[in-house]
Amino acid sequence: MPDTTSPADERGRRRQELGDRVRDLRRRRGWTQEELAHATGFDRKSINRVETAAYSPALDRVFLLADALGVTAADLLVGIA
Repeated sequence: MPDTTSPADERGRRRQELGDRVRDLRRRRGWTQEELAHATGFDRKSINRVETAAYSPALDRVFLLADALGVTAADLLVGIA
């Protein structure tokens, strides 16, 4: 049976995987969304939007998230395909 997943669905799934990783790493640090926002220079709503896959961050923002969370950008994105 052919795959009927649309490109938009795939992008949404990938955004959710990234958001789940950000949330997991943030929680491992014991941080609130507000604390991660402060560490990155984002506002709390932007962190929430990344974690809930409502927003797809630009590459520069992925770098800022990774730096704040103590991982590489590759760590955030590895396996998301």
